[in-house]
Amino acid sequence: FIISIIGAILLAIGFGLKGNKSIVFEDLKPVIADSTKVTQAHTYKDINKLDIDVKDVNVEFREGKNYSVRYEGAKSSSPTVKKSGNQLQIKGRLSSHSIRFNGMSMYDDYYRNSDRNKMIITLPKDSKLDELNLKLSDSLLSQVNMTGIEADRVKASIHDTKLDLRDANFGNVELSAGDSDISMTNTVLSNGKLDLNDTDVRLDGGSLMQVAMNITDGDVDYNNLSIQGGNLRNNDGDIKMSNTQIQGGYKIDDTDGDILVSRVTVDGYRVQSNDGDVRLFEQTTSNGNVLEKNSNSDNVLDIISNDGDITVKDRKSTRLNSSHDQE
Repeated sequence: FIISIIGAILLAIGFGLKGNKSIVFEDLKPVIADSTKVTQAHTYKDINKLDIDVKDVNVEFREGKNYSVRYEGAKSSSPTVKKSGNQLQIKGRLSSHSIRFNGMSMYDDYYRNSDRNKMIITLPKDSKLDELNLKLSDSLLSQVNMTGIEADRVKASIHDTKLDLRDANFGNVELSAGDSDISMTNTVLSNGKLDLNDTDVRLDGGSLMQVAMNITDGDVDYNNLSIQGGNLRNNDGDIKMSNTQIQGGYKIDDTDGDILVSRVTVDGYRVQSNDGDVRLFEQTTSNGNVLEKNSNSDNVLDIISNDGDITVKDRKSTRLNSSHDQE
């Protein structure tokens, strides 16, 4: 009944403004919806710093002859693009949830824009950025027809966003994410920290070098990685690690979740679950007891879970088959 009354009022407003037009609530204020679509294109030279701050826009990186930015989509979400020296800044317009009424029904317009708003950023082949800054919300960041993105320093903050990268090479990484999905293939991350909330992570190929990853509520899947130092701390989620080579040791600390490790090359293990079953190859235990193999080595995979099962199987390191194994 209430919805019918609101619909009738909005319909009257639409007719009063010379036609049955869509009405959008912005901050509880009814306004006529702007459905105008635009296309913007810019070409630049000599870019070594890229700042991207957009919302409700899907961002694609592509390979081309020049640095360029092309936007296709709703005028209300169109970004401003500014070059200052060798720095290129791309900033989207502020937007908020809007309830749209088309004369017959009401719906939330917020999640529709990103499906039709697209930004294509073209980088020359073999180009390298000194700095890449990302701030994305309700977006998708991906690569199309390019081998990868390389940047000496990366600072990123994403929310409700899917990050899908391939063959990227990022140094000095600072990444924070909320309510997102991160997928990286054959990507190198070095010397950095990832703080993630309600975010799943899949890394397939590539390497982690001295990277600390802290997650609250998210699953992690490592496959075919090369890891040099660093650690993974997960507050609530399952962890899988397979076909991975470790150097310099690595620590996994999971407060609430199961951990599965298989076909990992490392010199030693130390495994413990305070409340769960533990299997380290042929050894098994539970409820706080520790299992070890070559745990005095400098290259140890140290795994601890407060509440969850841990399984380590299918050893790959030949050292673990030697007479120096520590039971």
